[in-house]
Amino acid sequence: MAQFEAAAQAAVDSIPDEFKPYLENTIFIIEESSPEGLMGLYEGATALGAGEGMPERVTLFKRAHEQAADSLEGLVEEVRRTILHEVGHHFGMEERDLPF
Repeated sequence: MAQFEAAAQAAVDSIPDEFKPYLENTIFIIEESSPEGLMGLYEGATALGAGEGMPERVTLFKRAHEQAADSLEGLVEEVRRTILHEVGHHFGMEERDLPF
């Protein structure tokens, strides 16, 4: 779990500074397993509607990442891609707009 948490924190830290103020109301959570094999899930009002109710939430599903990766480097890359994908949803991007 410690390596997974470190990979997630490194991915969050890699987000450019100009975007970080829009993530102040966003929490990042790690759960062991996912419904339907999801790697991650974004829940919230998006940055456009920030402050409306509960904090935005990005959940990473550890087991799905471990199953998709064949090495520690692969795991780190999958976590980074998922974080960026879910943060893209936070900024209002749809699945078709996201690079991964």
